[in-house]
Amino acid sequence: MVLATIYSFLSLGNFLLLLLLLAILHYLMILYEFRNMPPGPRLTSLPVLGNVLSLDFKAKDLNEAFQSLKKNYGRIFSIKLGSFKIVMASTPDAVKEALVKKSADYAGRQQTYSAMAGTLGGKDIVLGSPGPGWKLHRKLFTTALRQYLSDIPLIERRVRTQAEKLVLFMEEKQGQPFDPADCLMRAVADVICGITFGEGYDTTNPDLNMLLKLNIESIANAADTQLALALDFFPVAQYLPLKVYERFLRPTFEIFDIIRKFLSERKKTFDPERPVKDLITGLLHAKLEAEGESNEDRSALLTDDYFINTIEDMFAGGYETTSTTMKWVLAFLVNYPKYQEAIHRQLDEVIGDQAPSLNDRSRLPLIQATIIETLRVGNVVPLAIPHVTVTDTTLCGYRVPKNTMVFVDTESVHLDPKCWDDPTVFNPYRHIDEDGKLITNQGNFFPFGAGRRVCAGEPLAKVELFLFLSWMLLKFTFVAEEDGRPPKLKGIFNLTQFPVPYKIRAIKRK
Repeated sequence: MVLATIYSFLSLGNFLLLLLLLAILHYLMILYEFRNMPPGPRLTSLPVLGNVLSLDFKAKDLNEAFQSLKKNYGRIFSIKLGSFKIVMASTPDAVKEALVKKSADYAGRQQTYSAMAGTLGGKDIVLGSPGPGWKLHRKLFTTALRQYLSDIPLIERRVRTQAEKLVLFMEEKQGQPFDPADCLMRAVADVICGITFGEGYDTTNPDLNMLLKLNIESIANAADTQLALALDFFPVAQYLPLKVYERFLRPTFEIFDIIRKFLSERKKTFDPERPVKDLITGLLHAKLEAEGESNEDRSALLTDDYFINTIEDMFAGGYETTSTTMKWVLAFLVNYPKYQEAIHRQLDEVIGDQAPSLNDRSRLPLIQATIIETLRVGNVVPLAIPHVTVTDTTLCGYRVPKNTMVFVDTESVHLDPKCWDDPTVFNPYRHIDEDGKLITNQGNFFPFGAGRRVCAGEPLAKVELFLFLSWMLLKFTFVAEEDGRPPKLKGIFNLTQFPVPYKIRAIKRK
């Protein structure tokens, strides 16, 4: 009887009426959910999918897919993607508020499937959300890095060793065209190996060479990366018979196996009486101190899984963005030879034939200005890793509820004509004052983020960039290929933004 009644009710007309009522209920819920939030498409939000159809499907990356929404709703907008509320912050005021003024409110990370699986359950500094584990390991990481950077002779020796190898490699090219990507990457990676694993470790070690190759593979696999990150907006995707997550995560798990092997070996030879000279030893010292204090809560956070993630953060984050920045520097200087000539004059006047030193930084402002301008125009990280609100808060007067994913678009600020004169033009002198001194705090500049989630490796990156570039520019003039075509100043985005592959020539200076 009941089934018959239901069947008679579900006529075509009643079925359509039911669908209409459900649609009205859905949109009322969407309007309530996004009340007082930044503007955005509301009536195009579909159940389960959200505003997926409002994105530009021809776009090559997520930032580009948001462009049409910026045009329609402004540089601060909100949408729903799958199960997540999204806010885009693309104005100087919004970026500063999210990263600096209210950084504690925006300090979270979204614990998506790929993020959790790829960090062994959120045991990571970069992708982990604030909590006892994250705070402890970020502190250990920054302490170890600070100790390393305080030993100026050590860091200069390690960078100088790799810089000499890099210069020799370029000399052997004898002015012939070459792609600098691999040699720059290996030079920086070898410095990071020494910091992370200890004196004498570099990518000539088969395991560390494989570690580098696996990291490169992860970054190069743009198709799987973009698809996996897109599927993360729809939690049900993890239960579907898809191979993309398996392909995306495979290199990460192989990387963890290699690091686990190094960690196990170091435990066997660990001597707590020896001074800390590398990250692994620093982590083992921290664990020993916690055990000595009988601090069970802290000891529970000093597990191998946490250490492995921290070590991979150091290795991957340390080499990739720094080497990519150097690729951008060389591309810009070949396109703008007048600035390269000015750098050469300053190097000759200040240090002559001497080896560049960190003590020379204040006397070589043009190299530092070139690095800053490259970070501004090249935008190695144009769209910061999404932040998540850990409490109900606001952004430029709009309501932003807890657990909202916030994309901070630093590139839009770096290229904003209201913030910078002729923003798309490469001009290092905009960072030098009338007295020839470096301007270090102009505002509207966030290549390393800011606030609580600022990149912990920023001090090391600046040291490496200065020393490597000083060495290369002291020894060589970099010019276009023999056909005269300079590198294209176009970026390819996949987590970081790197220049289109190019070839240049290194002409030895007399």
